[in-house]
Amino acid sequence: MLVKDNMDTHPDLSMDTTAGSFALAGARPKKSADVVEKLVAAGIIILGKANLSELSWFKYTICGWSAVGGQSQSAYVRGGIRDDDKFGGHSNPDGSSFGSAIAVSAGLTPFALGTETDGSLIMPANRAALYTMKPTIGIVSQQGIVPVSHICDTAGPMTKSVLDLAHLMDIIVDPTRTSIPPKGFASVMTDTWGDIRRDEFEDAYSRIERLSKTFQKYVPLPNGNDLEFNRADSLSTLWTGHFKGVFEDYTAGLENSPVYTLEELVEFNRKHSETELPPRYPKQDKLEGALATKLSPETLDATLQYAREVSRTKGIDKILKDYNLDVIIGPAESSMSDIAAASGS
Repeated sequence: MLVKDNMDTHPDLSMDTTAGSFALAGARPKKSADVVEKLVAAGIIILGKANLSELSWFKYTICGWSAVGGQSQSAYVRGGIRDDDKFGGHSNPDGSSFGSAIAVSAGLTPFALGTETDGSLIMPANRAALYTMKPTIGIVSQQGIVPVSHICDTAGPMTKSVLDLAHLMDIIVDPTRTSIPPKGFASVMTDTWGDIRRDEFEDAYSRIERLSKTFQKYVPLPNGNDLEFNRADSLSTLWTGHFKGVFEDYTAGLENSPVYTLEELVEFNRKHSETELPPRYPKQDKLEGALATKLSPETLDATLQYAREVSRTKGIDKILKDYNLDVIIGPAESSMSDIAAASGS
């Protein structure tokens, strides 16, 4: 399988971990990321690294590009990405884990591992016709993965079958952090989607309603606008405030890294603008914003408390309880990923 190029692999495997940035090329981690070690211990062969939006989109580029990997394109879109396309446009592979999704959809590997802060597993898997899952924050180790925010980041699998997804979850989930069925996640798979006509959206809902213990067609889930706090998006505030600390915590564990601080990263990009800030991708707005921020710990704590209250306490948890539900279903490309990210789900 392939893993996203933000997951450490031991130097013995002869694979750089760059997060798409030449500023990390040649850096040597002391060990593989925990999730990579678990995969190898389970007998899986790591073929290589998948491209990603540079620094998991925290540099601020159009999805699908990194300085190291170049511009990737969907396996299902003829002609590649259009020059005039925008974030979320039809030709865009979408989400920072697009490389993992493209590799599986193109048949280069049967499954792959990506990461998500907000939508980076769900959106590219949706566009590549794959199964994926963003595990609840904390049940999959993030050790050895280039971070964006410790409150939102997690690794997750991308597959062509639910069975493969279940088997990979058995491998990467930490059983001390959550409950795993005694015989694994695959043991609780009880039925098939084979009778659902996938081209008929309402028919799918009708089928689910007939099979469900309880069903509520519409629920009042908060949307992305509800996450505004002090006239700013709470998630963006948190990521901006967290990035410098988590990035430098990560680089502190590297040997021979070209950069160790956020200041050095921003300056490296400026000095190597021909590769890191080319005409089509000239910005590093998110990095510069994180470097310039004066957000206090108290402000970040208040912002996190607000985001959790809206998305979890008054959002997902309340809806599941009030309507006696186990699952909330909605479009992959919507503010649902924002609500999940804010809730820690």
